[in-house]
Amino acid sequence: MAKVSSAREDMLSAAVELFRARGYEGVGVAELLEKSGAPRGSLYFHFPGGKEQIGAEVVERVGATVAGRFRELHESGVDMHTFIERVFKTTAKESKSRDFKASCPICAIATGFAATDLKLTVAVRQVFNSWEEEIRLAAVTRGMTEANASVFASAFLCAMEGAFVVAKAQGTSAPHVNASRAIQALAAQLLPN
Repeated sequence: MAKVSSAREDMLSAAVELFRARGYEGVGVAELLEKSGAPRGSLYFHFPGGKEQIGAEVVERVGATVAGRFRELHESGVDMHTFIERVFKTTAKESKSRDFKASCPICAIATGFAATDLKLTVAVRQVFNSWEEEIRLAAVTRGMTEANASVFASAFLCAMEGAFVVAKAQGTSAPHVNASRAIQALAAQLLPN
């Protein structure tokens, strides 16, 4: 049984993996408690908002981590080609390491909650906006116009999240490779010559 002090962290860690594999609606509270090893009474103690609060906190946590990775890669000074290549190599590796049975937890949650889940709606929107902003900033810094960088960031995010979903469905890293190539081609068109 999990220690009381770690129950909250254990539930969030378990939720990330369960939501990644089966989406928000595909995971029940009982399964979350079982996988985390947390005592039943700790759920509403740590998460008075229940499953929706857990989902929102997972989105915020994963979102901040990924935004930080985008920022770190941007600040490393790599060129746009390398920026794109590294992101999609990482996403391909993540899919493969989970035997193509899971996707990005944000995408998995975003496609499976009801419009009435306001905390999740706001959390997902904020995370996707923050990722787009980090990508947009990297593109502007590397020479794209503001308008082109906004289009690029949106397309990049769609390609990245789509690659996770299609890789899971097809059981291969090919969607990540193909998305990387497509985003490379788009960047070449939008960057000044």
